[in-house]
Amino acid sequence: MNDNHRLYKKTFIALVYAVLWVSLFAGIYFLVRPTLVPPVVQPNIVPIEITWTQPFISGPGLYSVGARIRNLNTEFGASHFDYTFNLYDTNGNLLTNKKDSSFIWPGESKYLIEGGINLSAAPVRVNLSFENLQWKEVKNFQGIALTVRNINMQKLPVGQGYYEATGTVFNGTAYDLAKVYVSAVIFDQASAPIAVNPTIIENLKSQESRSVRLVWFSSFSGIPSSIDFNASTNLWDRPELLGP
Repeated sequence: MNDNHRLYKKTFIALVYAVLWVSLFAGIYFLVRPTLVPPVVQPNIVPIEITWTQPFISGPGLYSVGARIRNLNTEFGASHFDYTFNLYDTNGNLLTNKKDSSFIWPGESKYLIEGGINLSAAPVRVNLSFENLQWKEVKNFQGIALTVRNINMQKLPVGQGYYEATGTVFNGTAYDLAKVYVSAVIFDQASAPIAVNPTIIENLKSQESRSVRLVWFSSFSGIPSSIDFNASTNLWDRPELLGP
């Protein structure tokens, strides 16, 4: 009887120790186990659309390149992106490339233009690519009061250039703008682009109007029929423009 009692006692003590050890290890596991981080849901962002890309003759052995792009995302803009124009000859050989950076608002259409490209052979095809896009969410963006008024274009007298385009950029926002990027594109009667030209306005004050004049010194590949001016500024350089 005593032997059975001792056996029961030993078994009971062993069970108690087992329960204690299991509880101890379970507590340690729950203390040190890694915290599960919920997966990050990536926003459904549509890539920037390229409407057209084209090279343009700027003079003997001198070329420009331009493109029209559009951001189909209405609640996301890119505060920065890098882009590359690759220019090719008739045989598909790469002649050169031009690299730069820009930005785009939610829902914005704009032009990318690079000039002063010296080449010994004429480019016939252009490829545009984007890298390092920094997408930012912008809720309920309605645009900003940045417009180009009093737009005009005309052929210049001999000795003064070939053609000019003029306009007045108006900053209707409540804030001064450090840089305003202005682009002009001339179209022929078939609405095909035949010339491009960019400029930058610096320190455009709130409610200020400033005249711009863009000059071309070489004839176009077609007859000018219409012109489109575009003015844009980097909203993320002036966050107040993004709204509350």
